Amino acid sequence: MNSLRQQHGFTLTEVAIVMLILGLALAAILSPVSRLFQGAQLSSNQEKLESMREALLAFASINARLPCPDRTGDGVEDGRAVGDPPSFGCAGNLYEGFLPWATLGVQQTDYWGTRWRYRVSAEFTRRGNDPAWTCGPVAGFNLLGAALSGCTPGGAPAGCTTSAANPNSCTFEIGDSGDIPVRDGQASRPGSVFLMNPTLAPPSGAVAIILSHGPNLLGGTNQSGVNYAVPAGGTDEGLNAIALGAIATGARPAGTPFIVRTPLDGAPAGCNDGAAVTLCNFDDQVVFLGASTLIGRITQSGLRLR
Repeated sequence: MNSLRQQHGFTLTEVAIVMLILGLALAAILSPVSRLFQGAQLSSNQEKLESMREALLAFASINARLPCPDRTGDGVEDGRAVGDPPSFGCAGNLYEGFLPWATLGVQQTDYWGTRWRYRVSAEFTRRGNDPAWTCGPVAGFNLLGAALSGCTPGGAPAGCTTSAANPNSCTFEIGDSGDIPVRDGQASRPGSVFLMNPTLAPPSGAVAIILSHGPNLLGGTNQSGVNYAVPAGGTDEGLNAIALGAIATGARPAGTPFIVRTPLDGAPAGCNDGAAVTLCNFDDQVVFLGASTLIGRITQSGLRLR
């Protein structure tokens, strides 16, 4: 009886030690599971991106051009209107916005509910819906060989000649190339290289980009049109997100590349994406189209390009 009376429960210190041990054990179990789950999310979203890329190719194989971006949030491409300057391929002469999901008949958002970002080269959006636009193999003549109003054989008057602002083709041509630079890191980072380079001779820039802002949502816009916080300036994610907050009027500065690199989480303080080490967090996912892939798909469909 005395021995029973002398038994006591655990002290608070002992309980705390047990809870600490259990917490550490649980963290050791959950951390790998969490990484596996995040990896599965990224893989699933990459598959979605590839299907969006395929939708662009399918659209081009029917229309012999790429769609303009959606810049109003309704999912419909915002193409140039009749009467716009011939040099305009899309509304406002702007070529970056949201992927036109309604036009393409695809999902509006990525795995995390953020709208797809879309950039397209102006040259590949031409459709020739202005009757005053010079179209065809000869300046001043349309695709059927008929002279346009006010034009005579030989390209007279001067307004009927071809130029960068008045091309002689209603659609892009076999020799055209993309103007979108893609890199695996900023130019200031030692060892970084172009993946698609419009400054080469001949140029080899991307003709279209589709981007997901990833699980951290930074720089993205949800399906209700609400913009999330923007990434830190000067980071790789910041370069990918340029102008999204002002989607109605913004435009990407010429030559600003899209960055494609391995995801990174848990970057140290003082990270710098322009340096060789200590890279910043990055979870964007990007797919792009080259001119050869696009033209190959169009010609396979039976459409003819000049």
